[in-house]
Amino acid sequence: MTRFLTKRPLATALSALLGLTFAGICAPVASQNDAQGRIPDRETAITEIEALLQARDPLAALARIERLAPIWPDDARFYRLRVAALSDVGDSDRAWTLYRAHPDLFSAEQRERFEADRLARLVLWSRQYAEDESALLADVERAEAAIDDYMRETGTGIGELPPRIRYDRMVVLNRLNRHAEVVDEYRALRTAGAEIPGYALAAIGDSLMALQLPGEAEPALDGALQADPENIDVRIQRAYAALEQEQHAEARAQLQAVRDTSPPWPMRPGATQGWQNWHRYEADLNYGLLLAFGEDLPQAQALLEERVAVGPANTGLQSALGTVYLIRGWPERALERFRMASTLDERDVQSRVGQVGALTDLQRDDLARPIHDELMQRYGDLPLVQRMDRTWDVHRGWQWRAYAAGGRSEGGAAVSPLGSRDRRYGAEVQTPVLGDRWRLTAGYDYRWSDFDGARVDDRRTSAGVRYAHDRLDWGLQANRASDGVGGTGIDADVGWRFNDLWDARATVRRNDADASMQARAAGITADSIELSANYVPSERTYWSVGAKHWRYDDGNRRESLAVGLDQRLFTRPHFLLNGIAGAYASRGSRDDAPYFNPSRDASLELGLRADHLAWRRYDRHFRHRLTVGAGSYYQEGFGSGLVPSARYEHEWQFALGRVLTYGLSWSRPVYDGQREERIGFDAEFRWGE
Repeated sequence: MTRFLTKRPLATALSALLGLTFAGICAPVASQNDAQGRIPDRETAITEIEALLQARDPLAALARIERLAPIWPDDARFYRLRVAALSDVGDSDRAWTLYRAHPDLFSAEQRERFEADRLARLVLWSRQYAEDESALLADVERAEAAIDDYMRETGTGIGELPPRIRYDRMVVLNRLNRHAEVVDEYRALRTAGAEIPGYALAAIGDSLMALQLPGEAEPALDGALQADPENIDVRIQRAYAALEQEQHAEARAQLQAVRDTSPPWPMRPGATQGWQNWHRYEADLNYGLLLAFGEDLPQAQALLEERVAVGPANTGLQSALGTVYLIRGWPERALERFRMASTLDERDVQSRVGQVGALTDLQRDDLARPIHDELMQRYGDLPLVQRMDRTWDVHRGWQWRAYAAGGRSEGGAAVSPLGSRDRRYGAEVQTPVLGDRWRLTAGYDYRWSDFDGARVDDRRTSAGVRYAHDRLDWGLQANRASDGVGGTGIDADVGWRFNDLWDARATVRRNDADASMQARAAGITADSIELSANYVPSERTYWSVGAKHWRYDDGNRRESLAVGLDQRLFTRPHFLLNGIAGAYASRGSRDDAPYFNPSRDASLELGLRADHLAWRRYDRHFRHRLTVGAGSYYQEGFGSGLVPSARYEHEWQFALGRVLTYGLSWSRPVYDGQREERIGFDAEFRWGE
């Protein structure tokens, strides 16, 4: 995340410039000494040079060495001093080259130092900014190769490496995303009681986070911060270590501390203007994302939109804002931001991963697939890209759903449309995506109900096809009931997405399986037509409206209209409270139907749903919900009555796309003026989206 770093070409140029400068100084001086015939005392010169090196003035020592070297060109001591001085001024590559030309002139300790200095320089270069994406990892691979060469030439195993080289090797492995190797080495060093330097602990902490081990990453990152308290990258990693252990308050506090102590535009006393503070930028950017991950999406959006207004050409801000839009359920707006970020910096991985997610939500697999494939080819070892790939596989792969439900009604079973007891079992499956748009479907559904001691059942097998592309999706499915009542059933539906907020659907069913089981007991089936629309301005508000028309075989025509609202009332990282409201009205054309068929009825219901996330570990979680409600139900000819209801459910997510839910429900509905008490149970397991 560091913004401005010294590039390798600049370091090379400076080294060359120093060499040319020294050469320019040395040549005339040496010639002058020769011309005047004054040769300094060798021992005195060496003593003076050694004193300069001990006084940590390698530049002066190197200048004196280069001035005197032509006088004693074959002197071994001058050669050793030159290599030492070059190493001390930071030209470790040149020092290593000279040492390798005459290794016998140096002690084992000196050879180890020169090797370590050179390898450390290669590691440092591997962490610098690369202008060309194709050369992004060239330097780190060169550093790895150099370390491997050293181990091979010296016959040294990993555990026998000099400590400095061993730590640098861990940094290289981290840069190569070989995180498991870094963690194994770290644990071996801890067991041995080694004191690991801060720069290596930073890389170790990053690898532990990549392997989703935030608890173990915390002490490593704390050690890195103790060595370098101002390292913004490590401070951000430390905040994410807290976040990924569900410690949202601590994570926010850590980044807020950076924001409080880092003004956006610091200014020296008396200065006319300040300068950009990239530490504050990094803190703001990640603070906004922390807010989003903690369910505070409106504040995250406001913060990032304010920053984007100041820096519209900033890739990170555009990409982060796109992420927030996507979480809020606005894939079109998110895609626009991700594309802007990619245009600003074509190497930005986050924005391209975001495009895959947004295009998938927009049912444009044909556009998402080439981006996904390129990311996997170039960055398949990055945790962010690996997660994208897992999500992609879940979306593109097999989709399974198995369900079971049942209930018991007492008190009004003679008129209840559900019967005294009822059960339902079934399974649905969809094939992987075919041609970026198609899936084949199949299903089995079995339901039965008891009415006055007689059991009515309905067993159906089905097969069909689904299509989804851009704004349009549709499905066609045929089913057949085992009892032969109603003949072959046909379900057809078509949906259209107008924008991020609005979508609508039309559904036509012949021999509708959701028709009254009471009617089926009398050999009566029904066809239906339904129109529905949803308005979802954000993840906190959900409006729905639907109208349905039933055509029963006995000539009865029934129409219904329903409106619903699900509104967030209270939000915390692990607790959500929603208000629920619903209104319903219907009418039937016959008064003598042998099934529950009010001539007119209506209801109004209000309720609350509490949703508590009890435990979460990345893609796994457990949450439970309690929903309570009360409504007034009116039926023509029987007046109105209060209808209370409650439901408690569990949700277990075992992995990405594998979710089990089950719950108990209770209610006291009224049918034809008779109140009954109903207790129900349901369970569902989903494999896929």
